[in-house]
Amino acid sequence: MRLHDELEIGRVGVLIAGLAIALVPVPAAAQSGQPDRAARDQANTHYRAGRDAFAAGNFDAALTEFQAANNLVPGAPALSYIGQCQRKLGQVIETLQTFRQYVELYPEPANDRDRRALAEVKSWIEEIAIMVGKVTVNVAVDGAMIAIDGQVVGSAPLGQAVELIQGPHTFRAEAEGYWPGEETLTVAAGQEATVTIVPVPIRSTAALSVAANVPGATATLDGQPLGTLPFLGEAEAGVHQLVVSAEGYDPAQLVITLEAGQPFSREVGLAPRAEAATADEPWYEEWWVWTIVGTLVAGAVVGITVGTMVGGDSGDTMPGCATSLNCWNQNLP
Repeated sequence: MRLHDELEIGRVGVLIAGLAIALVPVPAAAQSGQPDRAARDQANTHYRAGRDAFAAGNFDAALTEFQAANNLVPGAPALSYIGQCQRKLGQVIETLQTFRQYVELYPEPANDRDRRALAEVKSWIEEIAIMVGKVTVNVAVDGAMIAIDGQVVGSAPLGQAVELIQGPHTFRAEAEGYWPGEETLTVAAGQEATVTIVPVPIRSTAALSVAANVPGATATLDGQPLGTLPFLGEAEAGVHQLVVSAEGYDPAQLVITLEAGQPFSREVGLAPRAEAATADEPWYEEWWVWTIVGTLVAGAVVGITVGTMVGGDSGDTMPGCATSLNCWNQNLP
């Protein structure tokens, strides 16, 4: 069923007939204190201006005037006019809420005129309600601001389902430290639905992967230990000093730059320390081994020379002298 495109002035007159510029007294439950004379005079001025603007078709101005009048001195006529202005402006949900408020505040008409007005408002509520669906909005981040079709409706979690006119709607949630989350849902009249919004965190970290060519190597990042490599984790975006070390190897120091949300991977090559490499050389390549060997060779040469000298130039040898050294020993006293 469609809303009436035009509101008959006579239909509105049912609600306000005989009121002139006077406002209907407000029930005690709806009052927060009796308004003074100045407030009532101001309310009457706004009410008259609103009625004139409404008759001229200026519904924006009329709505503003009726709301001002109702804020000063709440009353059934001003509230009814507020609903009518909202209908004219296409504010369907606001109209429904205003008319429901009317029924809640003024449920017991004092005379026939008020009874007709109440019946009329109830019929408008029924007419609008069949065009509306209910949506429960769930947001993964508590405290996130929720907007529907660009209009803020509250913060997560919302206490109750939101009523929306049938058709497509855009739901948006914003929270500090998160990218805005957005979902679109087509609302069906008379139906209930649920939409869930999951804002994505704005990442300030990067995935970091560090390995080394030496088993058991360890690393630090800005002096903080990463433990034994390989390391796989996250670190804050920015410029950092990475140090990789292992026993017997020269430490490697690197300056790395991490970008938020971007992976960074590095395999670090460590070089053995110079003294460690010397200690690992074979025994026969050590300098002291060849020093001893050289000494022994020199001693053997001296022995041979002495033996030759003992034998003299005749070339004779003593009996049983198999070597020059033995001959030398036999000539000893």
